[in-house]
Amino acid sequence: MKERKYDLYGDVKCRMCLEKNEDDDHIIYCQQLRDKWLTVANNTRYECEQILKDLLSQENYLQLNQEDIQQLMSWNRNFFVYITGLNQELPIPFIHLILRNFFPKEKYRKLKSIVKSEKAILTITTLFIEIFINEFYRIIWQIRCNLVTEWERTRGIKKKNPKKKILAHQRIAYERTLTQQIEGDTYDFKGRKILKHNEQWSISLEKTRQLYI
Repeated sequence: MKERKYDLYGDVKCRMCLEKNEDDDHIIYCQQLRDKWLTVANNTRYECEQILKDLLSQENYLQLNQEDIQQLMSWNRNFFVYITGLNQELPIPFIHLILRNFFPKEKYRKLKSIVKSEKAILTITTLFIEIFINEFYRIIWQIRCNLVTEWERTRGIKKKNPKKKILAHQRIAYERTLTQQIEGDTYDFKGRKILKHNEQWSISLEKTRQLYI
């Protein structure tokens, strides 16, 4: 919020540790959230284990031999393997990816080697991400938002303040780029093609697939 409304929020620090500036990385590394992140990870593993057992009970949906079942359960138990030992340091593995709805490719490949059904793999990975994000929201994000709301109340910041319209003289003036149409495509006068939103999305999606799948 302070990046958009510095006049209201100034140099306010993380409401958990009261020391560091809050950003996307800090909420993952904040030492005051260490135990809560461990709880998120452990709850995710436990809930996912229950779901896997339910899926395995549906013989028409997921058919595995005993060895594969053991590997699948081990895959789930060891998903956050780096926090199960004595060295329980932040960040928990894969937080950055999962919070952005990306599933770690190494974990995906391991799961694929155990579960051959594409439908089952998609179900498991989707539910895993959903459980993790729900636990994060319940255990960390809601508490963080409540602390921020209380801080805003003590500073007299109301909901309408952050949404206040920018005055005309404060707005950034943008120059219009002159374009031309060539064979159905749009170019600027320097010959650079201007991509449509669906073309930009396709390029971004393809790059994401190359990185995470």
